[in-house]
Amino acid sequence: MMRTIKYLVTEGLPITFIVFYSVGLALYFTPFTHEMFKHITPYSLVLVAAAIFSQHKKWDVKTVVVLLGIFVMGIAAEIIGVATGKLFGVYNYGSGLGVKIANVPVVIGLNWVFLVYTSNCIMTRYTSKNYLIIIGASLLMIMYDIVLEKAAPLMDMWEFSSNEPPIDNYIVWFILALIFNWAIQYSKVNTDNRSARWLFFSQFGFFIAIVLHNMFF
Repeated sequence: MMRTIKYLVTEGLPITFIVFYSVGLALYFTPFTHEMFKHITPYSLVLVAAAIFSQHKKWDVKTVVVLLGIFVMGIAAEIIGVATGKLFGVYNYGSGLGVKIANVPVVIGLNWVFLVYTSNCIMTRYTSKNYLIIIGASLLMIMYDIVLEKAAPLMDMWEFSSNEPPIDNYIVWFILALIFNWAIQYSKVNTDNRSARWLFFSQFGFFIAIVLHNMFF
């Protein structure tokens, strides 16, 4: 039993992520557990982020500084965005992401770190050219965000005043994604992490399932 658990939290993390998000969908789709699902969402984000970073191959001061910088800059951009409506459009966070600082959930900073790290990880598997990794990872983040913007209101994470995010949202997302991925590449942070790639696609598929369910049921 202990060997199985150890496997699922190390080499077997991809399987664990698939099971984890399948259970999450079951909780979301079941009326009796729907509210519970919303309450545990921020904790699940912290849990899966901890899981992939436990598999990071080389922790050093440089890596910590870069990832912490992305966390802080991501939160700062969101705080400015919510307060002014100038960066991403006019939007507000709901209660689905837990504790907030200046009306922005703390886990949003972690979400920026997660997305940059995992998208960068995916691209480094297919090319070693910095400019292709930076652009490709940023495009992956935009693709992810397009789906996430549809799922977010359904999960009480955030919602735009006009129901749909303006084009500014995607432009600023892309610019920030380019900056953050450039920082990863310039600092030579090693994002080679098999579990991170699986988590990106598991979570992406999870949001797609929620959006499709809302469209057809």
